Parts: sequence; C-alpha cells; structure tokens
Amino acid sequence: MEISVVIPTRNRPSKLLKCLKALERAREHINFTVFVCDSSTDEETFQKVVDVCSSFEFVKVFKHDGKNVAAARNTCARVATGDVIVNVDDDIYVEPESILKLYNKYISEGGWRVVAGSVAWSNDWSTPVIMRPIGYARKVNPGEKPSFIIGAFFIYSKALAHSLPWNERVRTSDDRFMGALWRSKGIQMLFEPDARAFHDHQHTSYGAEHYESHIYVNMFDAVVTNFNCSRILSYQFLGFLAGIKQYRKNLKEIRIFIKAWIKGNYKFIKDLKFLYNYKKLALKNDVHY
Repeated sequence: MEISVVIPTRNRPSKLLKCLKALERAREHINFTVFVCDSSTDEETFQKVVDVCSSFEFVKVFKHDGKNVAAARNTCARVATGDVIVNVDDDIYVEPESILKLYNKYISEGGWRVVAGSVAWSNDWSTPVIMRPIGYARKVNPGEKPSFIIGAFFIYSKALAHSLPWNERVRTSDDRFMGALWRSKGIQMLFEPDARAFHDHQHTSYGAEHYESHIYVNMFDAVVTNFNCSRILSYQFLGFLAGIKQYRKNLKEIRIFIKAWIKGNYKFIKDLKFLYNYKKLALKNDVHY
C-alpha cells in the first residue's frame, strides 16, 4: 500500500525544514513520499519553501491559493498519490518510528476509519476529545467515543478524503467540523498513543474572533449532523456565558467575542442549505484499505 505524507504550510519555511528533517529520519523505518502544499502569501516566501523542499529527494511541492487549513487539506488530498494519506502539520516533528506506528495501527483495523497520533504541546500530549454540553472539549475517558480527533497528525484513506472533503467555509475548528461529519457517517476515530510528535514551542493562538467558527461548528454538529435539542440550547447559552466569563476582564475582547458569536450564528443560518447538502455526501465506494 502506497503512503503519502502531506504537509499544509503557509509562510513558515524554517518550521517546514525542521518538519522535513524529522520525516527524513522516519523514512528509515517506512517508505513514503511527502507532498508539501504551500499557500505562502508572496513569491519570495514560496521560493524559500521550494528551496527547502529541494534538499529532500522524497518531497514534492505544490502551490495553492486556499485561505485556510481546510482548503490546504483538500489540495493535499488531490495531489497525493498514495492509497493512504498521513496529515502532518508543518510545525510538528515526528519521532522516527511514528509514521510506521500510525500506519500499523491503521492497517490492523477495518472499515472506514481515521487514526490520530499524539502530539505534545509542552508536557501535554494530545488524545481524541469529546464535546461537553457547555460547548467545549475535554479528553476522552476510557470507553468513550470521541467527538473529534486533533488534526495535527493523523492517517486516513485517500478514498475517504475524496468522498468527504473538508469544509473550506470554516476558518478554524476544521477538525471539529470533520469529527461531526465523520460521526454522522459511522466512521471510526481511533488513536495510536505511541505514534508521537512534538509541536513547535511557538504555536498559533486563537483570539475571541475564533468563536465565529466555534459556534458555527457546534451548530453544524447539534442541528445538522447529530441532532440534539438539549445540545443546541446548551451550546448557545452555556457556551456564550463561558465565553463572556473568559473575557470578562477585557471589554474590547468581549465586544470581539459577541460580534464573532453573532456572525457565526448568522453564517450558520445562511449556510444551512449548503450544510445539509454537505451531510448528504456519500462514501463513494467500499474501499477501506
């Protein structure tokens, strides 16, 4: 089975270089080709990305004009040639045997599935997560089925990636959106804790404006894909109060939060027809790999 490792990247050639060096060591344990999908905002930076990639004979680079991670993941799925795709963010650095361990976990299971590895932010290792009624996530407990997996490091089939593309209308929370969609389709979200990677100590932080995508995705989950009336109410009211509490000491951030919350709800309502059609997307064949 052919493996493609795909890396969405944007304006970060130095981090990409460290990511590729780690993958070079991983290729000593299992063979794969790397596809870098770059959306850098100027030609000079894109050329630096090309120069970084040219140092590694197993890397191919593609330019695209997508505006967010979801668009980058769709581009990666289109250009990847492997039967299975391993998504690796450009600011994580895999341990040498992590790709092999993730792949072995994947082939040991059956049916439509996605398998996540574990990524360290400082001393905290990621796991699959479950949504609380308040609208925020926590790590799963033993025996619980996750709501979504962390999108930084995971494997799935190209057939699945093509059947259910990522929603490019979502600026952030793209992994939560796909988790809701995958659950509605009965797709397993699995975990291999020994497939480990380290996140760069400098990482993207999300401010109050992020809540536009946050409530949009929560409503997609509770209204469109996995209807739950009590979750709709709790996501809207308890989630809103939790956000106000988070920013209570900063009036400017509270205003940004409220504006983002209203905008996310408005966009969700505006996109309802699109989202119900999205839910109707079918798995195109029974090739699970």
